[in-house]
Amino acid sequence: MELTTPNIKYQDSYIAALKEGFYAGSQAIKTEAEIAEIAADFNKYLATKLLKPYDTTPRLRDDGKYYPNAPQIKFWLVEGNKFIGEFNLRTELNDFLMYVGGNVGYGIRPSERRKGYATKGLSLLLEEARQRNMKRLLIAAKSSNIGSWKAIEKNSGRLENIITLPWKKDSEEYKRYWIEIK
Repeated sequence: MELTTPNIKYQDSYIAALKEGFYAGSQAIKTEAEIAEIAADFNKYLATKLLKPYDTTPRLRDDGKYYPNAPQIKFWLVEGNKFIGEFNLRTELNDFLMYVGGNVGYGIRPSERRKGYATKGLSLLLEEARQRNMKRLLIAAKSSNIGSWKAIEKNSGRLENIITLPWKKDSEEYKRYWIEIK
């Protein structure tokens, strides 16, 4: 099992994951039409969505404010030729990500959940962060996402606090963790 750069080699497995309902972080689940478009020109999708260089264009976040996009590196967790999940490492944080998004976003394809892949993938991502001389990572997970916060805790995540989003009525709680990079 390894983290790798998104690659056409995993196209069939990635498309299958999308059909299962795969998403990472705050991404939306893709519709059948979106999946068909991705499959029709996977190289374009790789270039424009997965391997796109850092874009500093401010983005409207769900709190109604604009924030500059944060630099991020996208990795795929793969085993052999099988796409397992996606891990994103943000090397800088804007004010929004400092509050709720953190340095890390990830998702595991539905058929591979509850098998320890989030824990293993996060462990591999910590090594990527270490190689980039990052000292600590902020990671947030919905309180209801037990698998996610257990993966964080198994990777030495220390709970800082539990928050709600003040701009959302009846917001779900988020657990915010720090992981020190050794």
